Amino acid sequence: MSSAKFYDHFIKNQVESGINDRIAGLYRRLCKMGLHTNSTVLEIGCGIGTLTYLLTRKVKTGRIEATDISPQSIEYVKKNLIRPNLSLFAGDILKLEPTAKSFDFVLLFDVIEHIPVEDHAVLFAKINRWMHTDSSLLINIPNPASILFDEKNNPAALQEIDQPVYPDYLATVLAKAGLDIIQFETYSVWVKNDYQFIVIKKRKDFEEIVLSKERNIFQKGIVWWGRKWRKLRYRYPPKL
Repeated sequence: MSSAKFYDHFIKNQVESGINDRIAGLYRRLCKMGLHTNSTVLEIGCGIGTLTYLLTRKVKTGRIEATDISPQSIEYVKKNLIRPNLSLFAGDILKLEPTAKSFDFVLLFDVIEHIPVEDHAVLFAKINRWMHTDSSLLINIPNPASILFDEKNNPAALQEIDQPVYPDYLATVLAKAGLDIIQFETYSVWVKNDYQFIVIKKRKDFEEIVLSKERNIFQKGIVWWGRKWRKLRYRYPPKL
């Protein structure tokens, strides 16, 4: 993993950046995905705690555990973000164990591109142990093509380890850890298509859940009228 010293010196950059567009966007995604006051969250690679701060505004009765390889970053968070339901740990995530047995959300936001690929299998195997049946592992990474672009055109923008992580590779290493990608999106923050967001769940047997049985009367009515309208709007075969 990238050295703690590198990220100790990276604190100034994070302070100047603050809650930037990327962090604010990730927080909005979390809220839409069901983050609530009683959620349990493990944030890996919390840096100086900008996203951690936003999490504490939402999670009031649940638990947040946040970790970073940089001891000075964790000290910064401890001085500026004191919450009774927030636990902070400094160190290599490959050697750490959280205090909670499982979490609703495990966050790897802009982290795995900085962890050597030979360590990914161990990392995801550990994360699987920290997830319950309905947990979500959320990964945010730079589009691998954007990292290759920076390697060629703007190497100063890259961190100590900044490697492209391709979706086909990621799907394979996750599958070996008993995890499956259920949602994948390439989206834009500062440059068109510069980031990718991935939702991952524990692998489990398929369960056939009939949607019509989960709908209430109002929802069933909307579906019924929608089907009727579709038949009228798109008659097939069409009249010649």
